[in-house]
Amino acid sequence: MEIQGRIKQIFAPESVGQNGFQKRDLVITTEEQYPNDIIIQFTQSKCALLDTLQVGQRVKVHFNLQGREWTSPQGEVKYFNTVVGWKIELIQTTNVAQQTQQYQQAPQGYGQAPQGYTPQRKYRNKGNHNTSKGKFLTIWGNEKGNSNNRNSMLVFKFLSNH
Repeated sequence: MEIQGRIKQIFAPESVGQNGFQKRDLVITTEEQYPNDIIIQFTQSKCALLDTLQVGQRVKVHFNLQGREWTSPQGEVKYFNTVVGWKIELIQTTNVAQQTQQYQQAPQGYGQAPQGYTPQRKYRNKGNHNTSKGKFLTIWGNEKGNSNNRNSMLVFKFLSNH
């Protein structure tokens, strides 16, 4: 299983019991309409996965869900769940507007376009659209020089509102 969110807190490694069992907790906040703070436990050698992370970073955490039964000294049976992380990935955020601007400018070292050159595609930004399935950017374009005068559509889905 996996979950995505923004790091809220990284706890220091902790030694539990007399056998030197190591654990380290991470709290991430999900980026949903109703955000949740989820605590994820990393154990033994996996504790080191958190060493280079910082509060505020967006991550994808791969985990296993574990459950156990516990009987109190009074004989009452209780059940507990633990979210145990085993892999973590940074989610790189990119700004579509910045990327578009970068691609519109010629790389350094390239001269002007040849005289008489006409770009083969012209795109029109149709704007951002909020739907029940997320926020989208739609761009329409047509391909010149094609006898069908074919239209193309590019759709970008924003994974986060941030």
